[in-house]
Amino acid sequence: MDLFADAIATEDPVGFWLGVAIAAAAGAWLVHRGLRAFWGLRLIVDTPTARIRSAPQGYVELQGLAAPLREPLRARLTGKPCVWYQWQVEEYQSSSSARRSGRWVTRDRGDAGRPFLIDDGTGQAEVLPANARLHLRSRDRWQGPRPDQPDRGQQNPITAFFRRHRRYRMTEARVHDGEPVYVLGGFETPRRGVREREALTRTLLARWKRDPERMQAFDRDGDGEVDLAEWDRARAKAARLAERAEAKLSADPPRPRIVATSEPTQPFLVSTEDEATLLTKLRLRAFGGTALGALLGVGAAAAVLARLGA
Repeated sequence: MDLFADAIATEDPVGFWLGVAIAAAAGAWLVHRGLRAFWGLRLIVDTPTARIRSAPQGYVELQGLAAPLREPLRARLTGKPCVWYQWQVEEYQSSSSARRSGRWVTRDRGDAGRPFLIDDGTGQAEVLPANARLHLRSRDRWQGPRPDQPDRGQQNPITAFFRRHRRYRMTEARVHDGEPVYVLGGFETPRRGVREREALTRTLLARWKRDPERMQAFDRDGDGEVDLAEWDRARAKAARLAERAEAKLSADPPRPRIVATSEPTQPFLVSTEDEATLLTKLRLRAFGGTALGALLGVGAAAAVLARLGA
């Protein structure tokens, strides 16, 4: 203990207080992450698994198999077949003061841009995981002298010369067809009604305004202009067409979807790891992060007390 106090007392003031600040900040961040993991752990344990056919509207837990919304996709970087993917390309930038130090800078990123389906045997629901906390088993990361893209084609020799010393890091995560999926989020079933019918009516009228032949057909008296009475007939026709279209859509029940809620205490979680594996990871993050953060905080406080008492 005396050695610790002596070392603290003789430490350079700038280095000491900088180290204490870094330790305290790291401890606070780890505790925050640990408590956040505790909250996610509690939600997963306390939220029962619902069935899509009978799931209530609101915050639910679903488990099923992934399926494509339409046709299967090809991942952007690897070209592997999947139902959803997310990718990122980073470039390594060396520091101007030291070539051996630098940082990775994101150059491009994106995802499939459309949802996939989760099927639990009783029904299907759409999942768009772009804004979710992802725990995906299928994740690849690699480095190379150029960003790998399916459509990169033949590389220009001049471009290759100037890029020969560049380093890129590519990351791609995927959800595959038939892969087990665990989802925690807001369950909702879109409803169509008067608002959708009125929106379709306005869309039809706006499209007809840009069609000279259609507008000429509405000009019954042939004076070259569509008066109020003629436009009222056009509006009535658009309303009838919109009502027929909505009737056809209503005959086919809309597919439910699971999305992020507006409540910060209800995280949107999408995982292709089974629930047991996910719970194990969250327990390690919760207990390990909280314990390590608390240890750093106590160490920083002890160092400050030793310094002030020296």
